[in-house]
Amino acid sequence: MPRTRIVLADDHVILREGLRALISAQPDLEVVGEAASGTETVDCVRATEPRVLCLDLSMPGWGSATTITRVTQLAPRTRVLVLTMHNDPAYVRSALAAGAAGYFLKTTPSPDLLAAIRAVATGARVIDPALGDVLGGPPPPAERSQLSRRETEVLELLVKGLTHQEIADQLFLSVKTVETYRARLREKTGLKTRADYVRYGLEAGLLGATPVEGAKPAEG
Repeated sequence: MPRTRIVLADDHVILREGLRALISAQPDLEVVGEAASGTETVDCVRATEPRVLCLDLSMPGWGSATTITRVTQLAPRTRVLVLTMHNDPAYVRSALAAGAAGYFLKTTPSPDLLAAIRAVATGARVIDPALGDVLGGPPPPAERSQLSRRETEVLELLVKGLTHQEIADQLFLSVKTVETYRARLREKTGLKTRADYVRYGLEAGLLGATPVEGAKPAEG
């Protein structure tokens, strides 16, 4: 029986080494690639075609939501399992809305993590029990209608403070097209002002996993 192919994406070498040792000791799992940034992750997934991508949220390069979206669009059969220290529900919802199949904390015991990897590989969606029922309430607007890759790109640039003309120049679009994308973003997210966009972008990890107000990292 072929082993489940796994890619590890984390900018901390020692953590990748520990995960690789844990996974490689399993007869049904194998690590086929590693990455330390968003761009490296996409390139590695393209080259190795893994079944599972174990992804850290706090890496250099693209925001975590963008990385997840690009991976799921590039390799629909690759299942993304987020491994992070961020235990705030906003991060969980953002990752799942972007296309992640699972969300676990780095403090998870090894047997539970291995079980999560195997579950994700079979098509299940899993959440770390330590997080509780973070999805018990109504989903935020963006979860009800997942953003497309282009909408995510426009949102990231709005968060950075670019004008419609600057966004049009950077993405090689017309100003009218940018305005259309912003209108779609308003419909999907309920965001109106630039301050709304900045707060949403930070909470959703579109500028990297920046802690939101009141969020606490997992202990351990």
